[in-house]
Amino acid sequence: MVHLAIVGVGGYGWGLIRELLDGGEGLDCRLVAAADADLAAVPEHADELRRRGVALYGDAVEMFQAVRGRCEAAYIASSIPSHAPLTVAAARCGLHVHLEKPPAATVQEVDEMLGALDAAGRMCLVGFQALHGDMRLILDATAAGRLGRVESITCAAGWPRMREYYRRNDWAGRLRRGERWVLDGPVTNALAHQVAHMLAMASGRAHQLATPTAVRAELYAAGPVEGHNVAALEVQTAEGPLVRFFASHATAGSFGPVIELSAERGRAVYAQRQGSRLTLDDGTEETRPWGPGETREMIANFLEAVRTGDPSRLRCPLAETRKFVLALDGAHESSGRVHRIGREHWHFEEADTDRQRVVVGELDGILKAAKEQGRLFSDLPDAPPWAVAADPFDLDGYVEFPQRFVCE
Repeated sequence: MVHLAIVGVGGYGWGLIRELLDGGEGLDCRLVAAADADLAAVPEHADELRRRGVALYGDAVEMFQAVRGRCEAAYIASSIPSHAPLTVAAARCGLHVHLEKPPAATVQEVDEMLGALDAAGRMCLVGFQALHGDMRLILDATAAGRLGRVESITCAAGWPRMREYYRRNDWAGRLRRGERWVLDGPVTNALAHQVAHMLAMASGRAHQLATPTAVRAELYAAGPVEGHNVAALEVQTAEGPLVRFFASHATAGSFGPVIELSAERGRAVYAQRQGSRLTLDDGTEETRPWGPGETREMIANFLEAVRTGDPSRLRCPLAETRKFVLALDGAHESSGRVHRIGREHWHFEEADTDRQRVVVGELDGILKAAKEQGRLFSDLPDAPPWAVAADPFDLDGYVEFPQRFVCE
C-alpha cells in the first residue's frame, strides 16, 4: 500500500482527496496527512479528514518532514508560485510527487525541481488528467503512425470568467506574486490542458510531448487584470506539426475547447468532456466517448509507477512538461509584454458584483476566424484595432525566463 500526503485541502485538492478517501482501497493507497495554509477556510473538509484519521498541518514543509519515512508520495495541489519550492522540499524529504498543472511558470523552476527529484531518486507526475482518458484514442493512433505525418493541430476556446474567479486567491490574473512569476491566464492555467494535449498529439510518441523550437504569440489584457485574458499563439515543433491556440476569458459566449488535428492520412477531433474521434481517409471512423474516470486513471498511473519504482510508466512526467512550460515562456517572450486592450474596445457585463465580467467586443468571432484561417489576430485581413504584431521567438538553448518580456 502506498501512503500519501496532500498539499491543498480546498479547491481542486478536495476533488483529489475525495478520490483517495472514497477509492483508496481499490487504488491500494491510504491518505495519512494533509496540509493547507488556511484550514480555517475549509472547516467541513478539515473535520471530515480528522474523522478519517488524517493528520492535519498548517504548513506543507512541516508535514513533509513529519511524514518522512512513513509516506512514499505527496500530491501538491497548491498555488502556481508554490509548486517549485514545495516539490523541491517534498523530494528532499524522500517523497515522490504528483503535481497539479501547470508545473511552474518558468523553465528554470522546472529545472530546479528536476534537479532535486533526480538527486533524491524520486519521480513526478503532472496532473493533465485527460492524457489518461479518452484522448488516448488519438495519442495511440498518432504514436502508431495510423494517421501518417501530423501536419497541424488547432484549438479555440472562449471561457468567460467572472470577478469572483479573480478574487478566489491572491495570484489569479497576476503576472507576479512577490518575487515569483505566476503568468496566470487562460493559456497558462485554466486552458493550459489544451496546450499540453496538442503538444502530446504532435509528438508522435507515447508519453512524450513535442519539443517547441519557436513561438509567435500575441497576449492581451482587457479590464483589471495583470496577466493575459486574450491570447493567440503559434508553436513550431521539432517534430514538424504546427500548433495553434486561440483562447480568452473575455468572450461574450462560452465555447470549446475543441482540438482539431490534420494529418496526411486523416483527421482527429477532441472535445473536452465529449470524447475523441478519428476519421481516416479510407473511410474508417473510430470514437471514444468521454468518461468521468480520467482522474482516477491518472491517480492509478502515478501509484503504479511509485509502487513498481518505474518512472517510465508515467504518462505525463515532469520532464516532458518542461516542453509545455517552454512553449508558454516563449509565448510571453514573443509578445514582449501583455498588451492592454483600450477601454473603448471592452465593457463590463452584469452589475458591480462578483458575477461581473469583462467582454471584448466581437471577440467571439475574432477567435473563431483566427482558428479557421490559421492566423494570429494581427494577421487577419480584418484585424482588430487593438492587435499588435509579434515576431517569432527562437527557443534554442532557452533556459531562463525572462529575456525580452517586460512586466508593466
